[in-house]
Amino acid sequence: MRYIEPHAHMVSRSTADYQNIAQAGCEALCEPAFWAGFDRASPQGFFDYYRQLTEYEPARAAKFGIKHFCWLCINPKEAEDPVFAREVMALIPDFIDKPNVLGIGEIGLNKNTKNELMIFEEHLEIAKKFNRPILIHTPHLEDKLKGTRLILDALKNANVDCD
Repeated sequence: MRYIEPHAHMVSRSTADYQNIAQAGCEALCEPAFWAGFDRASPQGFFDYYRQLTEYEPARAAKFGIKHFCWLCINPKEAEDPVFAREVMALIPDFIDKPNVLGIGEIGLNKNTKNELMIFEEHLEIAKKFNRPILIHTPHLEDKLKGTRLILDALKNANVDCD
């Protein structure tokens, strides 16, 4: 049976993993931008990461007959410094029109802070500006229900159609 993997973080996986999912029938996969397990030190780190998502991973996946698609953002875990987050988000327009970019994501909240919410709202504006879909991640660490409500309110305030 052929399938599409809707949520895979292949930048942290081995080439053998591509081989295994290809053998299992994967035809395409979607890779949301995510936190690397540590905070990146500069926007240049994100530039390289976005290149990896838009150039290297599609080529690596193609070797196994898999189409690679991705989403771009700065993860909420790295959104506590709005100046840094905005420097990173300023890179997104350079990559948004790459053929494998689906939209903006995986955006959302982590600890439900004001800075995270502000950066989430600014991601929504980028998506609207480029007429791209968003992929939302609800909080892991803090109150998931509160965070989900905050996200829904922000979507409503930004006039994002959730239907």
